[in-house]
Amino acid sequence: MSATGRSPVRRVDDFYETPAWGVRAIVPHLGLRPSDRVLDPCCGRGAITQALPSDLDLVGLELDAGRASEAASLGHTVQCRDALAPEPWPAHRVLLTNPPYRLALEFVERALREAAPRGVVAMLLRLGFLESKKRAAFHQQHPADVFVLSERPSFTGRGTDAAAYGWFLWGGRGGRWRLLVAAR
Repeated sequence: MSATGRSPVRRVDDFYETPAWGVRAIVPHLGLRPSDRVLDPCCGRGAITQALPSDLDLVGLELDAGRASEAASLGHTVQCRDALAPEPWPAHRVLLTNPPYRLALEFVERALREAAPRGVVAMLLRLGFLESKKRAAFHQQHPADVFVLSERPSFTGRGTDAAAYGWFLWGGRGGRWRLLVAAR
């Protein structure tokens, strides 16, 4: 998901792992209940699921077989498949993911179609997702609450990129924003 301002080469599949502190920052705003099923349709090696409370039913989808195997070795259910393929996603109440930014809108639209009644969809996205004529109608129809990270995350371990990030949350009131101060 990196803006890759530091390198001319993007990672395969736009694979940029979410730092644990970034996940922990949004958890209090998800309304999680013990034994909730949480789906990460872009689970990579399981960085998001590892940062979540252990009393949840965590399920991941991952395109890459090697990363899916690593995520499954953490003890969670992981299906190796393309999350944008037509098959339905596993049932869940909460969706929490860091999608490949070039496919962000497709992932958000799919997540909103798959969401359970009174479900929660939370995606870590560049704040630039709020911009563009292409997404204007979408934002008017599906307003999100935006939780802005006070600190830019490092997705590579070698510093941050040139973009600001936030968690976009659907399933709340919509149209609000709030600053999340990172607590490491």
